[in-house]
Amino acid sequence: MNSNTHSALIQISKDSHAFVDGIPDTCEHDYSDDVFISASGKVIHWYTYRQWARFTSEMRNRLIQEYHQEIGDPITTGTSECRKCHKIFSPPLF
Repeated sequence: MNSNTHSALIQISKDSHAFVDGIPDTCEHDYSDDVFISASGKVIHWYTYRQWARFTSEMRNRLIQEYHQEIGDPITTGTSECRKCHKIFSPPLF
C-alpha cells in the first residue's frame, strides 16, 4: 500500500458496504510522533503511560520497551504517526 493513501469502508445502502483502498491522502503528513505496537497488538503512543510523558523521547521509549518485556508483551514494531491526522506510517510493501 502506498503510504500516501488510505482505505475506507463506505456504506452503499442499508445492507451493503464497500471497502475502498488507495484513496489519496489530503494531509501533508508530519511523521514525527513515536508509536510502538506490542506482541498482543496494543498500540502505544508517547502519552499512553502518562507517568513518562514528560521524559525525553529517548528515555520514554526505553522505559516503554523495558516495561513491555517485563509484562511479557514485548514491543514488536516501532514506527511513527502523523502529528496532524494520526495516521501510522507504513512503508510501501512493494
